[in-house]
Amino acid sequence: MTLEQWSVFFLLFTRFTALIAVLPFFSWQGIPALAKVGFAGLLALLIFLANPPATPELPAHFITYFLAVGSEVLFGLTLGFLVLLIFSAVRLAGQLVDMQSGLMMASIFDPQFGSQITIFEQFYYLFALVFYLSLSGHHQLFLALSRSVEIIPPGSAVFSPHLIPQFMQFVFEMFLVAFQLAAPVVAVLIFSDLALGLLSKTVPQIHVFMEGMPLKVGVALFIVYLIFPYLASLMITVFARMQSQIATLFGLF
Repeated sequence: MTLEQWSVFFLLFTRFTALIAVLPFFSWQGIPALAKVGFAGLLALLIFLANPPATPELPAHFITYFLAVGSEVLFGLTLGFLVLLIFSAVRLAGQLVDMQSGLMMASIFDPQFGSQITIFEQFYYLFALVFYLSLSGHHQLFLALSRSVEIIPPGSAVFSPHLIPQFMQFVFEMFLVAFQLAAPVVAVLIFSDLALGLLSKTVPQIHVFMEGMPLKVGVALFIVYLIFPYLASLMITVFARMQSQIATLFGLF
């Protein structure tokens, strides 16, 4: 390859490395950094060979090329953060269920995330991740990356002021998705708390705190079991929304 082609390939490699660094299924601490860099390089090479972008003129100064590399890093991080928002919404839904059912006290340290996780949070997250891969969502993501090379050639990413309100909208939708996923379980648990409160007033001899904790956990498990078949259809809608958000993001650069 010529020097111009190597410069374009390095810009692609920088974009994909920044993206993979924050993707949910690559951001685990147990994955070696060399494996992430190697996969990013392989992905950049395959997309470069399959769909060679237009070879731009080399910058007249090193600082100009350095700024182009920085813009590619920010673009990759922005795209990866958008995908991360969806899975963060799923984790937030699990945390809401754990908080209402009293399982927040059962949190443990997960070395993969480097933070405390709860039971339903981990369950919702792993379910969403496995379901996303079973739907070939990663294929759609890689196809979007290939399209990004055509829409936004390497070195031409320009950050628009419209990105800030759009990302605020994305964050708002993340909270909305989390509440939609957790709403059935949380609503039933709130009614369970009301029933336990009425029971404590009616029969003061019952230790509501002692009997209520396992009861709420059992109710939460039962409701999750009932709504589990309907979570798949909601996840499909969420992932489709993520694809449209990625297309919207491309239009802002």
